[in-house]
Amino acid sequence: MVRIPTNPLALREDTLQDLRDEFLVRCHAKNLSPRTIEWYAKHSELFIEWCRGRGLTAPAQLTTTLLEEYLIEAREAGRTPNTVRGYAQTLKTLSRFGHKKGLIPENITADFEMPKVPQVIIQTFSEDQLRALLRKPDTRRWLGIRDRAILLTFLDTLVRVSELVGVNAEDVDLKARTMRVMGKGSKQRELPLGQTVTQALRRYQRLLEDVRPEDPFFVSRYGGRITRKSVHEVVAKYGKAAGIEGVRCSPHTLRHTGAKRFILAGGDVFTLQKLLGHTTLYMVRRYVELASVDIQAQHERYSPADSLLSRPRAMTEPRER
Repeated sequence: MVRIPTNPLALREDTLQDLRDEFLVRCHAKNLSPRTIEWYAKHSELFIEWCRGRGLTAPAQLTTTLLEEYLIEAREAGRTPNTVRGYAQTLKTLSRFGHKKGLIPENITADFEMPKVPQVIIQTFSEDQLRALLRKPDTRRWLGIRDRAILLTFLDTLVRVSELVGVNAEDVDLKARTMRVMGKGSKQRELPLGQTVTQALRRYQRLLEDVRPEDPFFVSRYGGRITRKSVHEVVAKYGKAAGIEGVRCSPHTLRHTGAKRFILAGGDVFTLQKLLGHTTLYMVRRYVELASVDIQAQHERYSPADSLLSRPRAMTEPRER
């Protein structure tokens, strides 16, 4: 027979591992995306291991200073500002959960400030680079047809990699020229397709056989769902073949480039926000700032006043008689 402790002091103290386990259960219950849960699981475990190395095993031992020390060490270890901010978000969410559950007596996130990320100019493809990139897939082969369709989909719809690989056959309606994707926070949105990408997708779709509605739309050479890693490799391969330098050849760069071109073409920020799947205008403003650099360069080249006064007259004015 199992003995039940009668002395309250004999009850086992909650550990940091208990906190993490309960936290991940809550993440699953909230139906967070698999990638988000994977991130929280990985980085909360790294933090707990770091705490163990300092003899800390109980949630009640956590302090604001301790969280800040962890981030400082991560920065000194060479982690990028974006990565350190990601660590901070994990610690903040985990600690808030622990406080609500009563495992952390004090609200240690009250004075905890998220580390700032330097505002850097987002690198994008030039028009010449885009044309060179899109010429590289060999459209005499089905893989080349698929790959060109993928490149154009990133550029035209501004989807994330995780969204693209998750698209099923039933999510693509080429008659209505729309593509349905599942974004962050399990938020579904419908994206319009331009004529060029629609033609590329239709050509690719015709090559597929025995496709059921629930089957993946973008498939590997073996017929299964294409992976995130494979998509990154596709973009990098054609970027290298096109001789593109000075810009990271990735799906994210295509997304950035498409967003910038949308603004330069006269698109409004609220539509862009919906296309990108952002809940706030923070990142959208970054694209507006990025586009403004191109606008300034174009103005310097085509300034109406400069073109009027700095060029020689094509013909002399008639003399008065």
